[in-house]
Amino acid sequence: MTTVRSKLAGTATALGLAWLLSLPAETAGADAPAEAGRHFREVAATYWADLLRTHPIEATIFVGDQRFRDRLDDPSPEAFQAWLDRLDSAREALAELDPQGLSAAEKLDREILLEIIEHRLQAARFGDHLVPFAPIVRYASDLHFADLHMLFSQLGEFQPAFTRGDLEDFLARLDAFPTLADRLIATLRQGMAEGRTAPRVVMPKVVAQLRSLAAPKAEDSPLWAYAGRLPADWTDTDRAAASARIKSAIEKSVIPSYARLADFVERTYLLACADRYGLKGLPDGAAHYAFLVRDYTTTDLTPDEIHALGLAEMAKTRAGMEEIRKQVGFTGDLPAFLASVRTDPKLKNASEATILDGHRGIVATMQQNLPKLFGRLPSIPLEVRPFDPVRAKSSPTGEYYPAAADGSRPGVFFVNTSDPTSRPTYTMQTLAYHEAIPGHHLQGAVAMEAAGRAPFRRYFYFPAFDEGWALYCESLPAEIGLYTDPFAVFGRLNYDALRCARLVVDTGLHHLGWSRQQAVEYMEQNTSLPRGEIENEVDRYIAWPGQALAYKVGELKIRELRRRAQEKAGATFDLRAFHDKLLSFGSVPLRKLEPLMAE
Repeated sequence: MTTVRSKLAGTATALGLAWLLSLPAETAGADAPAEAGRHFREVAATYWADLLRTHPIEATIFVGDQRFRDRLDDPSPEAFQAWLDRLDSAREALAELDPQGLSAAEKLDREILLEIIEHRLQAARFGDHLVPFAPIVRYASDLHFADLHMLFSQLGEFQPAFTRGDLEDFLARLDAFPTLADRLIATLRQGMAEGRTAPRVVMPKVVAQLRSLAAPKAEDSPLWAYAGRLPADWTDTDRAAASARIKSAIEKSVIPSYARLADFVERTYLLACADRYGLKGLPDGAAHYAFLVRDYTTTDLTPDEIHALGLAEMAKTRAGMEEIRKQVGFTGDLPAFLASVRTDPKLKNASEATILDGHRGIVATMQQNLPKLFGRLPSIPLEVRPFDPVRAKSSPTGEYYPAAADGSRPGVFFVNTSDPTSRPTYTMQTLAYHEAIPGHHLQGAVAMEAAGRAPFRRYFYFPAFDEGWALYCESLPAEIGLYTDPFAVFGRLNYDALRCARLVVDTGLHHLGWSRQQAVEYMEQNTSLPRGEIENEVDRYIAWPGQALAYKVGELKIRELRRRAQEKAGATFDLRAFHDKLLSFGSVPLRKLEPLMAE
């Protein structure tokens, strides 16, 4: 029988990570604890390093790990299978490791890593890796091969630009883009051959993205932002020479490749795409969706149970909206009130500046009030920035990107400022609380700063926990008096209605066979979101089944745990201590959160 030690050594060799021993002491086990703990950390460090090496673009943008900053992802089916083989080796090593020799924290990390690997291996049979295009930029820590065309374009903003070596690494990536484009086309062809294609309805947005990124001038590319970030202490001559090299690489390597991708998607792939709105009706559609529901919610809820839950929660939220309608003196019914709020020019922003300044002010006020709700506060800074124009066209209202692992950049709350006069003012508080603080930034920063935690646990993202926490945080500031405008309260309820609608619409599309029009109409009847934003949301659910379920399911579990803790503690309940304990475990599956909080 293979020993644990030799099995781990074999795994490290199979992964091709001889540089494992050069990892920081806390990840390589240099403090020589018990053998089992050391072995586990070796496997975990090997897994994490291989994940980042397999997804180097995501490593740069979402993690800020720069070991592979001169490389691009390989989305080919052959590379994907090789990655699965390495995951299988890691799974075997973890399974053979005796958990009795691990600390409580290491046992939890082992269980979570096993679950991550098991789910990735199980997911492979559904062929999602053969659909590498979608009109929605996926969330940070769920590293995979989707949306590489958009992620690559963000390197102009996120690639390090401090040294001449950084510049050479960036240029190497630009020069390698034609190979990435060819591999994307080959993967799309493989998907076509196997009948694994994106829903046709969402692909025109991808074509529009690719056409925008194939703009004829380098200066119109988001990648050109890198030239503006070159070191200020370089001479004008050196900066001009570097800019010329960047311009040449974008024009010779990047723009023609984006044009080639656009031509293929528009003239060949789009015609082969399935004319469908959900997974229902596909040969393995029911099993695929059931798997995604379990994966994204980290529960055993069924699609029918989630659909019913969404309808029940929507009824509660609509009752809260009715109260606001009466409070502000609107005499029509709720549908008329929703339509009025949707179009009222007094509830719209005036400019990009009012959007950015407004969010920055909300964040600053919340920052001052955090000690009322939390005992432990992270030190990682936060910035509010606008989306770049190309990304803004298909991006949500706001999005959070975590700080870099090397400290080179803060956490970033990106805000969509495109078409600013269409952007409502009454949802700004809720959005900032969700994406920034006390939502994603605070939770993610606490996880990153946890001493001794395995790196994969600092960054890995379970949507039900992370999005559930952020949704819980949308209403949390109301408990300390930070919602004073009734329309801001309505904005919170409106976003809550969106999350309730997601339970109904996502299951409607993929389990019950709804049409896109049914989904759009349901959201129009129950939220005040603009029509264009609703259509973007529905297309997101069509392209990305299951993920939208995580928000409300996670929030309801957190509220349930808080209610239990309050009932148990009575008058001695400490809300700050509850929050600190909840965040102390990092991002975890909901099925594991309940016993952890009960300890």
